[in-house]
Amino acid sequence: MMCIKARSDGRIKCVEGTDSGEPYIILCGVTASGEVKPLRVDDLGQIILST
Repeated sequence: MMCIKARSDGRIKCVEGTDSGEPYIILCGVTASGEVKPLRVDDLGQIILST
């Protein structure tokens, strides 16, 4: 497990990892209207860009 200090409030957040020690996180972005949406990737792991 990896711990990260949040910039906004200074509290410690924990991030899970796989059994081999790789971090497991979900990357998100914020839309113009303020909604948080996860990034999508294709089968090769490349980010899917759509308009």
